[in-house]
Amino acid sequence: MYHAKKTWLDKVIDSEQIEQLTADGTISPHVAQLLVQRGFTTREAARDFLETDQMAFHDPFAFKDMPKVVERIQRAVDEGEMILIYGDYDVDGVSSAAILWHALIEIGGMAECYIPNRFTEGYGPNEAAFRWAAEEGFSLVITVDCGISGIHEADVLKELGVDLIITDHHEAKETLPDAFALIHPGVDPAYPFSNLAGAGVAFKVAHALLDREPVELLDLAVLGTIADLVPLVGENRLLAIRGIEALNASERPGILALRDVCSLTEEELTEESVGFAFGPRINAAGRLDSAMPALEMLLAESKDEALHLAKQLDQQNKQRQDIVKQIAEEATALVEERFKDDRVLVVDAADWNPGVVGIVASRLVEKYHRPVIMLCHDAEKGTAKGSGRSIPAFDLFAELTKCEDILPHFGGHPAAAGMTLSSDDVETLRQRLNEQASTLPDDAFIATIDVDLRLQVSDVSIQLIEDIQRLAPFGMGNPAPRIVIEQAKIRDMKRIGRDLTHVKALLSGDGKELDAIGFGFGDLVDEVSTLSEIHLMGSLNINEWNGFRKPQLMIQDVAVEDVQVFDYRGGKRPLSELFALPHETTTFVAFTDEVKEKYAERPLNGPIRQNIVFLDLPEEEVAFHPYVQQAERIYCAFKDEGYYFETIPSREDFKQYFQYFAKCPRDELRIGLVRLSKSRKWTKRSINFMHSVFSELDFLVTMEDGLPGVNPNAAKRDLTEAPTYQRHEARQELEQQYIYSSLAQLKERFDTLVEAAKQEEKTWSSNSI
Repeated sequence: MYHAKKTWLDKVIDSEQIEQLTADGTISPHVAQLLVQRGFTTREAARDFLETDQMAFHDPFAFKDMPKVVERIQRAVDEGEMILIYGDYDVDGVSSAAILWHALIEIGGMAECYIPNRFTEGYGPNEAAFRWAAEEGFSLVITVDCGISGIHEADVLKELGVDLIITDHHEAKETLPDAFALIHPGVDPAYPFSNLAGAGVAFKVAHALLDREPVELLDLAVLGTIADLVPLVGENRLLAIRGIEALNASERPGILALRDVCSLTEEELTEESVGFAFGPRINAAGRLDSAMPALEMLLAESKDEALHLAKQLDQQNKQRQDIVKQIAEEATALVEERFKDDRVLVVDAADWNPGVVGIVASRLVEKYHRPVIMLCHDAEKGTAKGSGRSIPAFDLFAELTKCEDILPHFGGHPAAAGMTLSSDDVETLRQRLNEQASTLPDDAFIATIDVDLRLQVSDVSIQLIEDIQRLAPFGMGNPAPRIVIEQAKIRDMKRIGRDLTHVKALLSGDGKELDAIGFGFGDLVDEVSTLSEIHLMGSLNINEWNGFRKPQLMIQDVAVEDVQVFDYRGGKRPLSELFALPHETTTFVAFTDEVKEKYAERPLNGPIRQNIVFLDLPEEEVAFHPYVQQAERIYCAFKDEGYYFETIPSREDFKQYFQYFAKCPRDELRIGLVRLSKSRKWTKRSINFMHSVFSELDFLVTMEDGLPGVNPNAAKRDLTEAPTYQRHEARQELEQQYIYSSLAQLKERFDTLVEAAKQEEKTWSSNSI
């Protein structure tokens, strides 16, 4: 067996709705199933989702404050006022600032951008920055991707006589800031779509200011929309689709520079390019230092300037990866040592980088499937600052709101939040959140993953993948379909990558083959037998190489349901690999005294665990039963004991041996047996074997002189009735089945044993009742 990392859940679907979508033949059954799962259950809804060329952006003036915003900004432009764009240090904040800056410059505004420093200023508006803005002569401040929680800061700016326009999308508290105007799709009930990212909101403001769709800014809007993980449905879907098209056609120096450092110059950009290549590099600046270089790169007018900044971001991203790895190891050790039983993991330390703890929190959520808050202490200020990530059952923003009295600064979403609090209150926060989580059912902390389609290898084709791609771009709210490939056979499997931590496999089924790649799944080579029937969960894509196009599965999880058998017979693989198996999950089994003595220094025949290592063969097959009942993996290290290749003496041999004792003079018995054995080419083992058989059948008995002799009163019996004869035949058969068989035959034999052991257990349980 090989246990999946998460519980796979099949979505409940309505077959009638699928039939309705496929009725006219324009939608395949698999695509129809995916659409129904996503809530598009009618032809009209499915058509609107798939036919994006018919979609249009909502009127930006649907925001009730948008006319005020446009009027105030236009007045600032006309009167030569200085405008400050106040952003955030992540991809969404940086791209939002760049969008609004371009729009303001186009209409003749005098605009500057301000990105707060994560380490010295923290998230969102801060009083010092706003006072600085007033002193510098800015009469209008426009926030992008922040501001909705800055109630005090808004009051400060108002007292200073500076107008504040807030554009944001984060969760709002009950009390809203006292600003000149507020553009927030989640707060404004008049706007028809509530899930825009900060970049989407900035794009709407630019649309209103320019009185046209600013298509030249779509390549920026898509960065924040995808990187901020907002649902890619509705208007976000249109922003993503048009934005990805704009990215591929973009001549913006910053985008071209990112393509260069990410080695994507020849590839078509997708949502994955933004999420896994562009996004981490733009974010890296603000995670390690100031985010201004990221903004400057997006605003750069020359390729050389942009490339210089992009290389700087790329280097910072590599540094960020190293820091994340180290902090993740330290945080995991802390959890294991101190907080393993907590329902909410609040992990804190003095020397962690607050810019990356959100990433580590996500990793810990993935590992433990519990809400995680990572905090970094500042000894000088006496504060702890950090980020949290959560699970579906625990609304992190709502639960933090209940602790508002000890959280002077916090904000975020149900799944993620940032916060600052007194170091003295960290333990209180830990206790409160764990108490709040105590009402959750136990199954809320079991990691699950939804399965969209279950397929066989033979179902996968280029056409199927192209059909599925009709639903792209994928992201939050419209996730890439998770496909389970069931009952696949493994044709080949090997480790790949510089550190051999990844795996490449060739799957087969019903005469067809499918390539599979698993990043971080290198252990499958050692933990999954190539004879196993394997189930793999992941996403499908098309691998294009040298003009060839092949379907490919990107592995996300793996399960093997049957008992696995691994072949270490005859020294094919070093036994050191077996003794390196975790002892807490492994039982080493020895049946013979010889092997027990050989490995006496090792724990043998202990409590039965999931990994069973058989070091030798038992006398009887039934001795395997108690072990295979509980085994998940069986490792066979049987050695050749010679019975299989040792021929049982023939009937003529038995006849000659018996007649020798009947006719040979007693005083010549020993020397004559030597001569006879040489002429008949009997080995000592053959002689002992025949003697044991005749003795057990009472054909030979010990006479008065202490030597064997013929028993004249022996009853007629067949040689096969002798226990020695039967044991030898059984031993030969046992060796044939377990030592000299193929691995496939060995697996089949153990499958039979496992089934027999299960039946025995059922019978015993039934009789016990």
